Amino acid sequence: MIEIKHRVTGEVLRVLEADTLAGADLRDDVLDCADLRNADLSRAWLQEADLSGADLSGAKLDGALLIRTQLDNANLEGAVFSGTRMSDGSPGSGAVLTNSVMRKVRLDSCDMRYVDMHGADLTDAVILRSDLTDACLTDTKLLRLRVEDSQLIESLMRGADLRDARFCSTHMNGAKLVGVNADRARFGGNGCTPAVLNLANMRGASLVEADLRGVSMRDVNLHHANLSAADLSGALMMGAVLRHADVTDANFQGVELVTVNITFANFSKAKNAEIPAFKKNVR
Repeated sequence: MIEIKHRVTGEVLRVLEADTLAGADLRDDVLDCADLRNADLSRAWLQEADLSGADLSGAKLDGALLIRTQLDNANLEGAVFSGTRMSDGSPGSGAVLTNSVMRKVRLDSCDMRYVDMHGADLTDAVILRSDLTDACLTDTKLLRLRVEDSQLIESLMRGADLRDARFCSTHMNGAKLVGVNADRARFGGNGCTPAVLNLANMRGASLVEADLRGVSMRDVNLHHANLSAADLSGALMMGAVLRHADVTDANFQGVELVTVNITFANFSKAKNAEIPAFKKNVR
């Protein structure tokens, strides 16, 4: 027999006649503030369960079903997700992880479409082979986050902290990255298959010393972005907008600027930039 208790009061929230929580059916259960530290919830059925404020630090959730599950303000630090379904792919079906603690989590081959992680802390987290299309990561902490072979297509990341993060072999087409801090973030370069940022909105983003080598940035909006000391060598920037962007010491080696809007950008201190003669209002 297993008793699931409230993490603060010790009140018993649920009793299961089982020896393990692996594969447990907890659908629609009210388990807010449950103590599930280091629990093995592999293959557990948690659809539409309320786990708000629960402590799932160190938990194992491989193959678990978390469709429409409430995990706002939950502690998931160090939790492991592999093959976990947090969405059925339809709008509104994603798990709610707003303001949750997800430091050092590992997410591998997870369906996270439409998941809401607004305000969550994913510092030092690892995301591999996962689909976060249309996910909400607004105002999230993504410091030193590592993402590989994943999709963040049309994701909402306004105001996120991406400092020192790494995005390799990741599609971020149409992502909303307005005002993000991506200083020293890596989107390409040696040992990193370049990310795809076509049509991304990075207006006002800070990309100081960011590695953008070889990245596809077609029609990306970098209006008023800070690209100081960024390395854009070989980046594909056809149709990109760099109006009023700060490109001091940025490296544009091999970047075709013919179709790039660089009006009112100061390229006088940029490196290796070949400005077409017909471009006007470029300092």
